[in-house]
Amino acid sequence: MDGPHVDRSHLDVAGVMRSPVARVWVLTAAAGAVALALTLRFITGLTGASAFELSPWLLLVAFAMAEAYPIHVEHRREAISFSLSAIPLAIGLFTVDPMPLLAAAVLGSTIALAVTRHQAPFKIFLNTSQLWLSTVVALVVFHVLGGASEPGLATWPAAFAATVVADAVQAAVVTTAISLYQGRWEVESWQAAAFVATAVNTAVGVAAVVLLGVEPFGVVLLGVVVVVLLFSYRALNALRDRHGDLERLFDFTGAMGVAGLGDRVVATVLEKVGELMHSERAWLYLGDADGDVRRVELVDGELRTTDVERVGADARLHAVALRAGEAVLLPGADVAAGVDTLDRLGVSEAMATPLLGSSSVVGVLVVAERSGEVRPFAAHDLRLFGTVANHAGVSLENHRLFDGLRDQAALNAHQALHDALTGLPNRAMFTERLAETLDRDIPVAVLLLDLDRFKEVNDALGHHHGDELLQDVAGRLGSALRGGDLVARLGGDEFAVLLPGVAAVDAAVDRARALVAVLERPFAVADVSVSVEASVGVVVAPRHGTDASTLMQRADVALYDAKAYQSGVESYDASRDSHTAGRLALVAELQAAIAAGDLDVHFQPQLRLATGAVEGVEALVRWTHPVRGPIPPDEFVPVAEQTGLIRPLTLHVLERALSHVANWRTEGHALRVSVNLSARSLLQETLADDVAELLARTGVPADALCLEITETSLMAHPGRTLATLERLRAVGVSLAIDDFGTGYSSLAHLKRLPVQEIKVDKSFVCSMLDDASDEAIVRSVIELARNLGIRVVAEGVEDQTVAAALARAGCHLGQGYLFSKPVPAVRFGGWLRSRSRGETDAKVVSLRPSIAG
Repeated sequence: MDGPHVDRSHLDVAGVMRSPVARVWVLTAAAGAVALALTLRFITGLTGASAFELSPWLLLVAFAMAEAYPIHVEHRREAISFSLSAIPLAIGLFTVDPMPLLAAAVLGSTIALAVTRHQAPFKIFLNTSQLWLSTVVALVVFHVLGGASEPGLATWPAAFAATVVADAVQAAVVTTAISLYQGRWEVESWQAAAFVATAVNTAVGVAAVVLLGVEPFGVVLLGVVVVVLLFSYRALNALRDRHGDLERLFDFTGAMGVAGLGDRVVATVLEKVGELMHSERAWLYLGDADGDVRRVELVDGELRTTDVERVGADARLHAVALRAGEAVLLPGADVAAGVDTLDRLGVSEAMATPLLGSSSVVGVLVVAERSGEVRPFAAHDLRLFGTVANHAGVSLENHRLFDGLRDQAALNAHQALHDALTGLPNRAMFTERLAETLDRDIPVAVLLLDLDRFKEVNDALGHHHGDELLQDVAGRLGSALRGGDLVARLGGDEFAVLLPGVAAVDAAVDRARALVAVLERPFAVADVSVSVEASVGVVVAPRHGTDASTLMQRADVALYDAKAYQSGVESYDASRDSHTAGRLALVAELQAAIAAGDLDVHFQPQLRLATGAVEGVEALVRWTHPVRGPIPPDEFVPVAEQTGLIRPLTLHVLERALSHVANWRTEGHALRVSVNLSARSLLQETLADDVAELLARTGVPADALCLEITETSLMAHPGRTLATLERLRAVGVSLAIDDFGTGYSSLAHLKRLPVQEIKVDKSFVCSMLDDASDEAIVRSVIELARNLGIRVVAEGVEDQTVAAALARAGCHLGQGYLFSKPVPAVRFGGWLRSRSRGETDAKVVSLRPSIAG
């Protein structure tokens, strides 16, 4: 009959479960039993049509030819074969007795299935049973409908009914077999097309019978037409298959391009290659750098990977493909070895090919078990398989390169955000996490931690062991944090800790002290017990800042406060921050003001307390900002010291002061001028030369200049400071210690310092009449200076009674609001000129109205 036979590889006994196969065997036996029963009940004793008879042997050959050369239709992995057996069946119904016809149909078809189409015994039994059953049904239907009478138009419906019903029986058996095997009922879409094909073939057979009755030679012509049409269809079908292969190859290339953008390259290769090659199974052998091979197969839509043993069927198949260097068909030349390898893999046929990349073999691709067994793999499939493998090799290599680039990118990203030594996040990642936390409006504390005296570890044990200590510190800090906290190494021996959810300064400080305590436990480095101390700066958001940059900067300020005060932990204090944005702006403005000469110098007189004569002045720098107004020296002088502007500022004040004093001296006022020096100025090696050059330029004698330095600046770097003082003294200027009594160790060093004057700090002078201790200090200083031959100047003289007491105690000069506030040079010069026209030896009490007014 023209219906489809059981031509699917999933019904092969090799590698399938026994229970589905057993169910199909039961169906085979049932079909055979029914066919036998119908044969014995209805066929025995029947006679054929009375028109004429053909040889059963001729029909046997016709049935064999019809089964040997079926019409094949393939769709994706389904393969359907339509035979032309309805033609000899229709002819036999009219020309041969039932039993010989049955024998010819069953034997001829079975021989073709076994010899020409090489079906497995299991399939032969099933197909023989359903051929037997369908042929018996056709004979019964034909005879019941009166087809065995004289051939003619009236008997044609019986022939059509017989072949169509037989085809329906055959389709029912096949559908039942497939459904029993799969475990679910499945109606095939090709059954309607099978009925149409059966009707057409029956029409050809009936036409042949008519020609035999009219002109037997006409059958030959009809046969020629059928053969030509058959072979034309085969050629068209082959052309269509090649066109379909090209389309599928194009689709495969496109699918590879899309898969290359994701992670399904291997899965797509296996899925699409199996579909393109009409194979039931497909797998890949992929090797790694160590020479190990893995087998990758797509099972139920998921990739399954297994290691390949170095000795085994997989290893042999892998080696065969690599030795061939191109696509090979198995079984091949060495049939025995090929069959043994395939049997161990559970397949009957396969194609294998190496996948070649641009410079090496990427892997080996294998497809096995051509779907439907309409035909086995052939040379045409091998060529197509080689082409597909080229595309697959390129796709896999590109995917491998992409994976390598992606892994390298991930490594680079990790290295960009992590410290290479400790593995902790680095500054970039810490800042990023801090910014993310702030963006989510989560309170957060930042701890900036620096190890104290870490350089001593490197110097004593070497940098290698110093690195080990840093790694141990990193581990200990990490173990002391909560989940969600972050510790990072910012560089050197500096670490940072992020504490999300901590908004209170006291809580953050407590956490910082706990971390310091954790680090105080000794570390074992190079068989030495090393104690580590740390300083921590603490800030919290939003109290100390709302952006990452500000918080990190202020944590750094707090850290340096902790180091300076040796307190271990300090939170940010804005009053101690000299690095604010306002200070940065002030630096630029101060630099511009010095360059433009916009800073002014005010003068405060120094009077001899015994006579009231003006002997000197102190020059004090003043800055009136065009926008901010007056800026106190206590605000901009420290900025100058910290930014390197102190030298030009000092030279500016010295030049202004000496220029005015030179003018006043030409007017007959032999004044001495005092100018303050900062600690940074004393560290400049060019200071003495700068002073000498200014004295020469202005024409002021060296003994008319007194340079004042504080006790603190003297003690900061006593060695370098003393050398600078010696050079200044060699120039001829006088030196004075300012704010005497507020520093430390001054008495021990006073006799070694080349100073000619000390200034008693106003904190003692103002309250000397009310505080016996302050009075004792002032008197002691005056007595000490007199014994050492040093002049004494009292600052902060604001009361006439105090001035009188200082005079009685032997103090040389007084300076303060009693006499005058610091005033501009023009006003001070006018006051001097007015004094020269009046009483010059007036008592101290008469000076206040003249200056203050």
